[in-house]
This record gives sequence, C-alpha cells and structure tokens, in this order.
Amino acid sequence: MKRIKKLKNFIQVNNMLSIAIPLILVVLLIAPLILNVAVKDIQEKNTLIATTIAHRMADFLNESFLILTQLSELLDGGALKDEEDIRVYLNTVTESANIIEGFELLDANGFVTTVVPENNNIQGANRASQDFFSETKASQQPTLSKTFISQQTGQPTITIAIPHRDGVLVAYLNLKEISLLSLNLSQTFGDQVTVAVTDGNGVFISNKDMAKVYQREIEGHFDTIHQEPERQIITAIYDGQRTVVSHADVTNGDWHVFVYQAYDSILIAFRPLLWIVLLFVCLLIVFSRFVSNYVFKDISHSFYELNKQTRETAAGDYHRIDEDNRFDEFNTLTENFNEMVISIKERDEALKTLAYYDPQTQLPNAVYLTEQLDQLIMTNRKKIAVICYDIENFKRINDTYGPSFGDQLLKIMGERILNMKLTNGFMARITGSNFIRVIKELEDPSDVLIEIEELRQAFNQGISVNENNVYVHFHVGITLYPDDAQTVEELLQYAHAAADMAKQRGKSQYAFFESSMKMNLIRSMTLENSLRSAIKNEEFYLHYQPQIDVRTGLIRGFEALIRWEHPQLGKISPLEFIHIAESTGLIVPIGAWVMETACKKMVDLNRVTGSNMIISVNISPVQISNEQFPAMVEETLKRSGLSPNLLELEITENLFINSFEVAIKIFDRLKAIGIKMSLDDFGTGYSSLAYLKNLPIDTLKIDQAFTRDLLIHKSNEHLMESIILMAHTLEMDVIVEGVEELEQFDRLKTYQCDHVQGYYFSRPMDTNQLEDYFIKMK
Repeated sequence: MKRIKKLKNFIQVNNMLSIAIPLILVVLLIAPLILNVAVKDIQEKNTLIATTIAHRMADFLNESFLILTQLSELLDGGALKDEEDIRVYLNTVTESANIIEGFELLDANGFVTTVVPENNNIQGANRASQDFFSETKASQQPTLSKTFISQQTGQPTITIAIPHRDGVLVAYLNLKEISLLSLNLSQTFGDQVTVAVTDGNGVFISNKDMAKVYQREIEGHFDTIHQEPERQIITAIYDGQRTVVSHADVTNGDWHVFVYQAYDSILIAFRPLLWIVLLFVCLLIVFSRFVSNYVFKDISHSFYELNKQTRETAAGDYHRIDEDNRFDEFNTLTENFNEMVISIKERDEALKTLAYYDPQTQLPNAVYLTEQLDQLIMTNRKKIAVICYDIENFKRINDTYGPSFGDQLLKIMGERILNMKLTNGFMARITGSNFIRVIKELEDPSDVLIEIEELRQAFNQGISVNENNVYVHFHVGITLYPDDAQTVEELLQYAHAAADMAKQRGKSQYAFFESSMKMNLIRSMTLENSLRSAIKNEEFYLHYQPQIDVRTGLIRGFEALIRWEHPQLGKISPLEFIHIAESTGLIVPIGAWVMETACKKMVDLNRVTGSNMIISVNISPVQISNEQFPAMVEETLKRSGLSPNLLELEITENLFINSFEVAIKIFDRLKAIGIKMSLDDFGTGYSSLAYLKNLPIDTLKIDQAFTRDLLIHKSNEHLMESIILMAHTLEMDVIVEGVEELEQFDRLKTYQCDHVQGYYFSRPMDTNQLEDYFIKMK
C-alpha cells in the first residue's frame, strides 16, 4: 500500500495545485498592474516634491542675486563710500545670510579690490580668467557658475555674479547650507525619500551625504535621465537599491533637483494584500484535500490490484495480468501492460543472445566465456582444459576475398562446430580468428588431443563460399587448470601463448603450455620495457650488408641492419624485438634513428671512397603508414646531406595486405622526394609477377630461401628466368640475397642478375669492419 499512498498523495497535491495555481496566476497578473499604479503615484508625488524644492532653490538664488543687487545700488548711491564701510556691510551680510559665505569686488581688469572675509592671499588676485568674471562682464547679465574649489575655503563652492560699473560683484554660496536646506525639505516627506541637487554638469550641490558634495561627485544617472526627460517612470540604482527617480529644473539657474524613492517602500503597501491572498489559498488547499480523499476511495482499489500484479512481473514472472478492474481505463491499461510483458520477454531473450553469443557463428562470445570460465574455476574440483584454436591465415583470406566472404566462412564454421554437439563444456569465439574450447572435469589430458583431432576432421572437407573452396586449418594451444594457471586471464593468456608456439612449429600443429612459454612472455614484456629507453641509452648499433654487382664485382651499396646489445640480456635478435617494436609503435622512433645513422654513415663512406654507393634501409608497414613518414625521410636527407637517389627504402609485401591503393599513394609521395624503392623477400609472399607491373619500385630482392632452392637444389629455374625477364622489362634492378660462394656468384651471371648480397662475407660488417675494409681497398 506504500506506493498507492504515494500515488494518492501525488493526485491530491495535483488537485490542490489545480486550485492554488490559477489563484496565484491571477494574483501575478494583477500585481504588476497594481504595482504600476503605485509606481506612477510615487512618481507624481516625487515630481511634486522635486518641483517644490526647485521653486525653493529658485527663491534662494533670487534672494542671493537680490543681495548683490542691493550692494550694487548702495555702491552706486554713495551709501558705501570708503573701503571700510564696504567691508563692514559685507561682513554684516555674511553673518546674517548663512547661504553666502563670502564676497569679492572685481575691477574692470578682474583684480580683486575687496574680499570678505578678509584674506591677504586673495586681495589683489586676478580673476580675469574665471568664467564668473569673463562671462558676466561680456554679457553684462547676472551669471551662476558651476561648482569649483574655492581659494578661500578649499571646499567646493558656487558663485553668483552681477556686473557693476566696469567691474563685477561676486558672492560665494555656502553649499553646506544649501544641502541642509534640501535635506530639511526631504525629511518632511519621510525617510524613504532622498533629495539631491546638481549643477548643469551633474556635480552634486546638495546631498544628505556631504562627502559627495565636498568631493564633487557626479550624479551617476544624470545623462540617462536628461536624455529621456519624457519617460513617465524612470528607475535607477542608488546606494545599492533600485529606486524611482523624479527630477525638476531650477528655473533661474542651471540647477537640477532629483528625488529618489526605493522600491521597498512600494512593496510595504503590498504586504497586507499578500497575506490575505495566502490565507485564502491555504483555505482552498485544505478544502480540496478533503474532496480528493473522498473521490480517491474508488480508485485506490484498482491501483492496489494492478500494483500487486506488476510486482510479480518485475520479479520475472511474465504471466498475464487479470483484467478485472472497476474502471474501463484500468482494464485498457492492463491489456496494454500484458502486451508489453510479452514484448519485454522477447526482447530480454534477444538481448541475452546478443550479450552472450556471437552473431556470426552463434557460438558463445568472449563475455560468456569469461563469466562461465570464472564460475567453473570457483565450483569445479577437477582439471579444466582451455584450448585456443587460431585459424591459419584468416586475415589473408579476409583480405583476399573480402569481409563478406569471411563472415560467410565463420557462419559455416559455427554451424559445423554446433553440429559436433560438444559436451562437457562449451566452445566460444572471441575474435575474428580465435576460438576457445573449455572442457570441464577433464579426466585425462590425452582426451584433449582426441577432441582436437575430431574438430580437425570436421574441417578436413573444404568450405565452399561463392564458388570458392577454402580449407581451414588451426594452430592449437592448450593450457590446464590448475596445473598451469588459476585465473581466467592467465588461462587465456597461456592458451594464446601455446597457440603462438604451435604456429612457430609449422602448419596445423598443437602445443601444451610449458613454463618456458611463461618465461618467453616475461622476456617479451622485459624487452618491450627496455625498448623504450634503448635509443636514449645508445644500445642499438648498425651492421652493413654489402650489395655486389654481379657483372663488375664492385660494391653497389649496403643494407643497414639494426642490432641490439641489451645491458643485461646481451645480444637480442631482430627477429625477437622488431615485432615487439611494431606492436607497440616504438618502431617509428627506432626506424627514424636507423635511417639517420645509416644516411650519415653512407655520406662519410662516399666522401672517403669518392663513390656514390647506395644505402638500403628496411621499413616497417607501421612506419610507412604514419602520415609524417615522408616528411621525416625528407628532413633526414637534409640533415645528413645524402642525395635522395642514394637512399633505398626496402618494404615487404605485407604493406599491401590492408590496402593496395593506400600503399601506392604512399609510394608516390616517397618517389616524389627522389628516393629508390625496393621490394624485399620476393618469393615468400602471395604476390605474383603480374601485380609487379602496378608497383612503382626500382629494385626487386629475391629471398635467400628462394635463392638456396635455385642454386643448391636446382629448382625454380624457370620461375627465376621469368622474374628476371619481368624485372628487366620493368627496368628494375634484381638483388639476390644469401650468396656467399664464388661458384654461386658466377652462376648468377647466367641468369643475368644485377646484384648479389653477402658475397665473400659470412655476416654483415659492423662500423669498424666496414672502415677497415675500405682502408684495405685503398
């Protein structure tokens, strides 16, 4: 019932919200209208305040100008004759009229003739450059200045000036008194109202914060307000608060009155209304809850029954749910749910198949293998055999006939394996060419060999796909639990290692895992780790295999062969470390080092001998597939100074396995540099003479095993003649590897071969041997 209560509460809440939300929306729609009316009312009130203060400021200015006018009349009428009388009168006015803090009488040239209060520093000062003198004298009209710093007080002040005879009468206004005047007026309208007065530049003349007046701060929104004088409601941020701003201009001076009122004062008026609305909404919510409880009684029973039945389905019981409810809507929901249960059941079975079975062979996949083998290890008390079947040359089959052919081949293989009805375990496919057979409760290890033979018999008959007949053979590796390993990862690793050993032994061989294979795995990991620092530690060095012209007996050039002297393991064969370097990508920096070292050595040899010998460098498919490889070759030639036509890159047919077109594009980029290209180990791959026509190569190298069959066993003679004829037709050089006897050297002349490699040398020469040889030649 817990879920029903939650659903019930959900419906009740929605029922209450259906009442509350419309009310709240109505309030939200009306509130802006009311707020707008209140803001307009405040705006009008503030405008009235601003106008009142502006009139008071105008009266203040009129009063100040009147004092100067009376002074002018007294001077003209002779009432004030001498300097002492003038000073006494002006001191009396200054003391009685707080709004004026001082006077200056200026002659026709702007010099101060009288100053009150008396100040010797100002007496006789020249005011000709001041605006209040120059503008008043020029216009012969009263003027009101902007704020500036008074020499008398050192504080901001404003002057009023009127012309008198040839000079000017000046009065300095007391800004503090002006501020007190506006402050007293603003207090009349409440604490929420703030009043400020500025001059025509927006500089404060009056403000409740006198620091703003003394520091001549500018009203921040002065320009904005004056650019939009016709806006009904102007808002601005004042002292960190959003305020409604009204302003009025002082009619007889370039002064401006600003009145600010915070929005908070407007919201205060809304609080009673908000409380009323909130109370009304709460009463409606309580009422709606009672109503929904009454209505929900009839619905809760149907919810309870449906919830009970769906729980059973969630537990894996996919039976149909009874359609016995009190409402038609619930019956429809139940019917749809039953259809969904059927769909989920079918989808669950399909997902299980996808998750644990290979779609091409219908055999268990790697996930199934890992989980089941782990379970067997935990529960089985007898031996377990893990057998790795690795299809011979599956990649070549796939590349030759296409991926769809490979898929069809795997499908037929899966059917044959399933037809064998293997018991006491299972067989899984984990990758394209790898199958794993698990035999549980193994009584005798020899039983493994019986089953291996049965599987081979199943594939003795060729597999026909699209009128192509293919024979499938396996390399087989076997490992046993718990004799060899005790974890899934180790069992699979050792089974693959044993399959690799079987592959080395020859076609269709099998091998049981041995401790020596584990040592080989450890050695491979050690070599991989050591390879990463071998260049830095200068552990690599080069041997140079000579290439001799059959016709002249002269050395055509050398092939650079890398060697590795490991500090702990000693000399490491290239056959052992090159494939590790290729699988880890370390062949790229290693290959770059070989090329640069060999090129530099050949530059030195050619300089010493005065010849143009070629240096040949073996290139891995991993290197040449790197898009930066052509640029690296070009840069190496520049650094070493070797002419491009003296560098020959040797590649094998493996380069063309993945994509013949891509390989040709790479060849074209390298040929554009000017280097030579050589096809190595011809006769060991799957190439034919016909496809040589499409290869942009300069040299064809005959594999030494092919040469041995030709020169010792007297076989392959017709094929050799065809190769030579084709190479000469295509203007290729031909190099024959593995010739070390003079008799073999002479015999090659009958085949019109161009060069041999290794003549008179039982092994390649290192750097010292190479230099000694050329010293002896000289």
